[in-house]
Amino acid sequence: MEKLKDDQNRLLWAALVCGFIAGFDSTSTFILFPAIRSTLGNGDTASTTWILTIVGIVSAAILLQAGHLADRYGHNRIMITSAGASVLGSLLSAISPNLLFLVIGRGLQAAALAGLGVSSIAIIVRETEDGLLATAMGRWAFWTATAGISGPILSSIFVEYASWRVLFLSVVPISSLVIYLGIPYWNSDHHPSKQTKIDYLGTLAAMFGISLFVLALLEGNDWGWASPETVCCFLGGFLLMTLVIRRSETHNAPVLPLHMFTNNTFVLSAVIGFISSLMFFGMWLALLSYAIDIWGYSPMKTGLLLTVMPGSMVFIAQPAGRFADKNGFRGVMVGGAIIFTLGFLTTNLTAGESPSILSMLPALVAAGIGMATILSNTTAVGTQELEPSLVGTGTAILQTSYRVGGSLGSAVVAAILEAGQIGTVSTHKWSLWAIIICGIITALLCSLIKKESR
Repeated sequence: MEKLKDDQNRLLWAALVCGFIAGFDSTSTFILFPAIRSTLGNGDTASTTWILTIVGIVSAAILLQAGHLADRYGHNRIMITSAGASVLGSLLSAISPNLLFLVIGRGLQAAALAGLGVSSIAIIVRETEDGLLATAMGRWAFWTATAGISGPILSSIFVEYASWRVLFLSVVPISSLVIYLGIPYWNSDHHPSKQTKIDYLGTLAAMFGISLFVLALLEGNDWGWASPETVCCFLGGFLLMTLVIRRSETHNAPVLPLHMFTNNTFVLSAVIGFISSLMFFGMWLALLSYAIDIWGYSPMKTGLLLTVMPGSMVFIAQPAGRFADKNGFRGVMVGGAIIFTLGFLTTNLTAGESPSILSMLPALVAAGIGMATILSNTTAVGTQELEPSLVGTGTAILQTSYRVGGSLGSAVVAAILEAGQIGTVSTHKWSLWAIIICGIITALLCSLIKKESR
């Protein structure tokens, strides 16, 4: 019994480190962007942006397959393999001689992040005792938020006193730690279902279909929403995902297990994840643009200011998880959505043309509270009723809804800013109103969660 407990603790620590890697990557790269643009990008913003765009496209494309493979071959194996890919991708990014190699390295890192995210959450769901899942997910969110604070700070230090390449090198020992913690348990969750024939056509269709959707959302503002490129991407994504659904109806190992969507709680969680990600991803661009374009803050100063969001999350994530385990998910998630909405409403009403950190503080703190109470708990709500053999796939579907919703949220905010006049208070406040509306919808959706769900 003691040996089993030690094994669980070691695996759970590996899963928490995965959360740290995800948070570190998501908040650090944009600080490196100016330095990379001036060194490898030759000052070309459009080309350099691909180091950010490729992450959204690849991670969205890989997520569903990572979950499917985790359920098929074992969550532990996918976590360890993904950690190895993270090491390789980080090394390639650090030593890249040109922008193309860096984009390839970032793509490999994105694939690794998808595998780490899905497998680590699946391990937490699998290894956590009944009635403690929200607490466990809160702990995962805590480490993600801790990384979210350290990412911009370390990035700024590396850019100022060393090189942006050091940031990518720093990920190598962290990813290696996941391998060290997890490798003794490579075979401990082996699944015999691996003998079932893989639907290769469905797998490729899902990967390209989702990536086309995300590419259209990320590039729609630059290409034009009615341009041939955007229309073709949306149409191609729709046709490919239609093929995936049709094959999933008949294949004995479907890429997308359709019977999961008969679970109302799972479907509601996917919708909540999609809508909440509109605001959680859109808010970064909205607040970043306000500080830079209206107040004239530097990207580095703005990035450090935005660390208030994960900083608030650090203090709230674990208490919110314990509260949800004792009292149910609905109350804490509705409360978090209301606080989020009120915080952004306050900032929208008080922020003006003159720089004022105090006016932005309500939105920053409320954003951290919202992320701590909604994102991780949405995954917990959605996976709690799934059979163990589908936890990885279910987690991946939820994560995909977050990724697509987040890409759409960023696109909506960008479209609002471009439709108006960037640099004027009224235009930027319209972007904040979009975030507030998403907060209201999220609160209403969270109120539909079964009271006894925990």
